[in-house]
Amino acid sequence: MRTQPILIAGLVLSLGLGAFAPLRVTAQAKPVLPSPANALQLYELFKRGKALIDAGKYDAALQIYQQAQPLDPKNARIVSAIGFIQAQQGAYKEAVATYQQAIALEGRDPNFYYALAFSLANLNDYRNAADAYQRVIELDPKRTDAYEGLAVIYSRQRNYTNALKLYQKIVVIDPKNANAYRALGILALQQQQTSEAIAALQKAAQLAPKNGEVQIGLAYAFLSQGNIESATAAAKQAMALEPRNAKVNVKAGNILQGQGSLDEALEAYRRATNADSKLPDGHIGVGDILRTKGDSLGALVAYRQAIQSQPQNPIAHHRAGLALQDRNRKEEAIAEFRTARQLYLSQGQGQSEEFRKLSALLQGLGG
Repeated sequence: MRTQPILIAGLVLSLGLGAFAPLRVTAQAKPVLPSPANALQLYELFKRGKALIDAGKYDAALQIYQQAQPLDPKNARIVSAIGFIQAQQGAYKEAVATYQQAIALEGRDPNFYYALAFSLANLNDYRNAADAYQRVIELDPKRTDAYEGLAVIYSRQRNYTNALKLYQKIVVIDPKNANAYRALGILALQQQQTSEAIAALQKAAQLAPKNGEVQIGLAYAFLSQGNIESATAAAKQAMALEPRNAKVNVKAGNILQGQGSLDEALEAYRRATNADSKLPDGHIGVGDILRTKGDSLGALVAYRQAIQSQPQNPIAHHRAGLALQDRNRKEEAIAEFRTARQLYLSQGQGQSEEFRKLSALLQGLGG
């Protein structure tokens, strides 16, 4: 059974912060025109490029802006549009270089620094990303997405105190920012400030009454308070609000499973797999419930589905090994356990509780 500290730690690390706030299109339909000779051509290229970006046709848009650049080499908007496309395509290293070029041309546009920070953060270059977010805040002190981006970095670095301070600044600037209140609640929960966490999350729920993630946060907070009834109700409310949100249903399933509500947890996990068949956590949850109920074959099928959707998931291999062991298929179980052990090690989880359990198990099996 999953322990409460692990659940809360996972919630803190998720915070909806796996992705940084989206970039803005900084290219303008009407750039500052360099000369009458190129004016009409540039204007038309900008219009076409913007339309292609809006349609999600990034390769075609990139070609358009690359055609525009020689007509006005010092136009930072053209450069930033190219950087935007590169970032949308996941080419963050190229986007960093492009936005640095835009900043060299026009060094006081906070949008360029924000986009640079976004790209650096997605390269896990948190030190330079933080510097870029700080520069955004210097240029535009009310830019809440920059505070949030910086808070995400602090959260990923487990610097929860500074992250908390930044979210507090956000709600001063924008008192109706539901995501900031949610983050405040989760960070307060991580610091065992349960009353403050519940108050912040209830405020988030008022501002975003249809947000299932907020209800999940409340469920964790109520669990920390020992209020099982309210926690269960909040988890069920999350599922009702977002029945097609796979991640919400997995988290609700985790909570319900932890309270022994196996049938309801199984329903949540199956709802998650129906919504997103490639999310391994849903299949693993189904497998865990079935295995608890004594259905080792059904559990093995679920774990195999998790492995198929994410072959490098050590937990899925670990659980598959347990199901095989339940069915007295010792050699196959050892093979899965060895795969899981290698994956734990390669992913830096050699000190985790799961790894220690697996190592002891393998030693006992002579593997």
